[in-house]
Amino acid sequence: MTETILAKRYGDYREYAAPGALSAVIRCSWMHRAPEGPPAARIAVVPDGCVDLLWTDEGFLVAGPDRTAAFPRLRPGETILGLRLRPGIARHLLRCDLDALTGKVVPLADIRAHGLTTHHDRLLAASGPLQRLRLLQALFAAGTAELPATRPDAAALHALGASRPPDAIAAEIGVTARTLRRISIAEFGYGPKTLARILRLQDLLGRIARPGTSLAGLAADAGFADQAHMNREVLALTSLTPGEIRRQMRG
Repeated sequence: MTETILAKRYGDYREYAAPGALSAVIRCSWMHRAPEGPPAARIAVVPDGCVDLLWTDEGFLVAGPDRTAAFPRLRPGETILGLRLRPGIARHLLRCDLDALTGKVVPLADIRAHGLTTHHDRLLAASGPLQRLRLLQALFAAGTAELPATRPDAAALHALGASRPPDAIAAEIGVTARTLRRISIAEFGYGPKTLARILRLQDLLGRIARPGTSLAGLAADAGFADQAHMNREVLALTSLTPGEIRRQMRG
C-alpha cells in the first residue's frame, strides 16, 4: 500500500504571517514546492475549514473547503503559492456560497472575473518563488478595499464551533439553529456539526507534536470523548491515525 504523508511534510512547505492590514483578510500565505522525481507517497491535505486562493505557473485557482482529506497530485518540482482566507471572507470575495465549492479546486476565472487574473504574466516574470509570493500578497492587498467586513456571525461560529454545540452558538449570536446552519453552509461549505469536527481536528494538530503528552491526554485536551473517539475521527477525516500524524509531525 502506498504511504500517505501530510502535505505539510512533503517537499518544502513554508507558511508566512500576513503583513500589515492584510492580516485581517488572510490567515497566512504559504509556498509549497514538490520534490523532483515521481511521488513516492500519497499526499494528504487535511481539512481546516478554510478556502485558499492558489497560484501556479498555469494560473489562479481556488481550493474550496474540504470535508475530509484531499489527495492532490503534484507535478515533480512544482511550486504552489497560496493565500489562506480568514473565515467570513471567501464567500464575499468569490460571490458564491461555499457549498458550491466543497471538495473542489477550480480556476478563479470560472467563479468570477477578478483583477488578479490579469497579473499572471507579472507573477511568472518575478525572479523566484518568494518574490512571486510577495507580489501576490501585494496584488491581493490592492484589491481588498472592495471586500466588506468579515461577517461577525461567521467569525463567531468559527471561534466557538469546536467547543460549543450549535444550539448554544445560535443563542449566543441571536439566530435560530436553522439560520445558523444556513450561515455555516454559505460561509464554510458545510453545516456546524461538520465544521466542529474539523475545528477539533485542527486543535488536535496544533497540540500533537508537543512532547510529553500521551495520545489519551491529547484526546482529552482537544475535546474528544476518549482516545478511541479521537482515533475514529482522525482516521475518518485524514486517512491517518493520530499516532501516524504525530510521527510525521515530529519527524
